Amino acid sequence: MVAVILVIAFSSVQVSHSVLTYKMLVSVKPQKDPIMQGDYPVIVGNVTDEAYKPVTNANVFIIFGSEAVTTTTNNQGQFNYKSAIPATPGTYEIDITVTKSGYVKQLASSAYTVNPYPTTKTTVANVTVPITNLISGFPVVAGNYTVYLGKVAQWNLETTCFVDFSDKYMRFLKTCDLYNLDPQDFKIDQKVIPMVSVIQFNNTYRLFPENVYNEAYYLGNDTAGNFIAETWKSYTVPN
Repeated sequence: MVAVILVIAFSSVQVSHSVLTYKMLVSVKPQKDPIMQGDYPVIVGNVTDEAYKPVTNANVFIIFGSEAVTTTTNNQGQFNYKSAIPATPGTYEIDITVTKSGYVKQLASSAYTVNPYPTTKTTVANVTVPITNLISGFPVVAGNYTVYLGKVAQWNLETTCFVDFSDKYMRFLKTCDLYNLDPQDFKIDQKVIPMVSVIQFNNTYRLFPENVYNEAYYLGNDTAGNFIAETWKSYTVPN
């Protein structure tokens, strides 16, 4: 009789299906701060658990400027998003929401500043002169570097890019696709001609996004030299 009672009693016990939830540690910041007008903001961050181990494949919802995008963390618990919209002057807040099954939702925020183009520049003779927001298209010379503003004239199916700049017309192999240009654009007349920056160092020419020329144009001689040299070093050779 006692055994029967015990069986009945234990059979009526309710099993609790609880779900464990863990806390995430989240950080977010601009890759560079401040940045210059015309640059493209890059938002980076990191997500770990309370033991500081990476949380992979977490969903990251990012709001900044006029953009709202979603990305995920990689195997190191890191995320990285580069804006497709050139920055305009001002201070901008970055707000993120991170979610993953089994973890408590976490929020984080940061901010970055976009500086306007300067109103003066230093000439070769070290004279400070006022400048306007009109870009001339003339080459920017800094030491052994020269930066040109180039017009993309043609791009064939092998991603070979033909660029018209200064008194030159040159071919660049497997390059235009780095700057979100589409071969389809060149099958019809365009209202807006795609522009790129061309940097010459000694007898070598390399392509960069248009905003590189814009920034170099508005910088003083010493600052422009450092900026152009660092940009040249950061070049990614096309595959």
